[in-house]
Amino acid sequence: MSNIRVRIPPSPTGLLHIGTVRTALYNYLFAKHEGGKMIFRMEDTDKERGTKEYENDIINGLVKLGLAGDEGVHLGQSGYRQSERTDVYQKYLQKLLDEDKAYYCFCSKERLDKMREDQRAKKLPPRYDGCCKNLDPAKAKKKVEAGEKAVIRLRVPEDGDVGFRDLVRGETCINCKELDDFVIARAINDPLYHLTVVVDDHDMKITHVIRGEDHISNTPKQILIFRALGFDIPEFAHLPLILNEDKSKLSKRKNNVSMDDYLADGYLPEALLNFLALLGWNTEDEQEIFSMDELIEKFTLDRVHKGGAVFDIKKLDWMNCEYIKKAINDDIDEFYENVKPFIKDIPTDDENLIKNILKDPDFEGRFNKLSEIPVALMPLFSPIPDYSLSLLALEKFNITTDMLKDVLTKAKEVLGAIDWERGDSSKSQEISDGLIAIVGELGLKNGQVLWPIRVSLSGLEKSPNFATLAVYLGKEECLNRLDVALEKVK
Repeated sequence: MSNIRVRIPPSPTGLLHIGTVRTALYNYLFAKHEGGKMIFRMEDTDKERGTKEYENDIINGLVKLGLAGDEGVHLGQSGYRQSERTDVYQKYLQKLLDEDKAYYCFCSKERLDKMREDQRAKKLPPRYDGCCKNLDPAKAKKKVEAGEKAVIRLRVPEDGDVGFRDLVRGETCINCKELDDFVIARAINDPLYHLTVVVDDHDMKITHVIRGEDHISNTPKQILIFRALGFDIPEFAHLPLILNEDKSKLSKRKNNVSMDDYLADGYLPEALLNFLALLGWNTEDEQEIFSMDELIEKFTLDRVHKGGAVFDIKKLDWMNCEYIKKAINDDIDEFYENVKPFIKDIPTDDENLIKNILKDPDFEGRFNKLSEIPVALMPLFSPIPDYSLSLLALEKFNITTDMLKDVLTKAKEVLGAIDWERGDSSKSQEISDGLIAIVGELGLKNGQVLWPIRVSLSGLEKSPNFATLAVYLGKEECLNRLDVALEKVK
């Protein structure tokens, strides 16, 4: 293929939606795979729901994700907002009227409601009955010029088929008898979606329309407008819906749907894009971790699924964890900059210490998202939380008070005999070996020794292992925390 041009045309009526990102990603991958271009335009004609805040959020989000494309609103170029193209749409509407391919309809809302009510009563599909289609165009024009309100309807052929080859779903066809003369403008200067999107796609030389399957029903109507205006018709590909785990359409009642929410929770952009790429597409070898270059190389529309794709948050967590591990190992300094907003409340200025903790093998794989990092770090930098004696002597380990005294006293002796600077991981093995040796010395089980030591150092049910805690708490703090535990036993 050559001269491929695709588009992403969101409406600024809400924050950047995860589904919009997936659609943008597939358009971007297809365009780059074919050596084409992606156009970013804004369908901003909904004056009631659209806001500048939403527009900025969508633009900034797609730019941050690297999916804004090669032309469009993100570059400050004019002519890529529908609000800037009213004159263009009016020109094409007038052309349709002049060629009698569209006509003014003066039917009131009351008449249309009554018409549909009667049709439903007769078990007929609700559709416009063509009341105004045979009005004299000149007379209709004069009525409009005199101030009478009228919408503009496309004159749909009474017979014939509207077919297209969906690049995902195959051949699709509908007979014109199943369509009515649908409205394409509220007035000559107030066009509706079907007209504007066709004109935009033509003027911007769009060759492929890749969008969600909820647009399938729109496609025959838009093809009719392409035909009426004498435009070349692009190819179409309709992507599967993103579903909740119960197979219902993805909704904010059951999942976050705003990209901002996922980024704010500490999902890495590259992990999100990798995850979204697999929501409806896969390779033959079932590969799951991809760089962007690999996605571009391997992406083809013939591997896009027809069925809906379930948004599996556990898989996203796993994938994000893999990306976090890779980011830490690749460049800890760059990773730390990304983590800074999440750990701003950690009471320390020792950046190197935090970097060493994050690089520690015992922390690797512990974080599914960046927002979990401060939870893991806080026990190492904050006063130990108050905890109960029952946590220290967890019932399942069958630990007696005498056992606790012996274990904690022996742990103080072991750690007191080792010298280490806070954060010196080179002493981790020595600390670990010394504390594990208590098990044999006291003739106890692992859980009866290592559990109370770890709780004493962290104050928590879940935490890194005892040696890691000791290394990053430092010797003095470890001894203090063991004293606190011994006070609970007395």
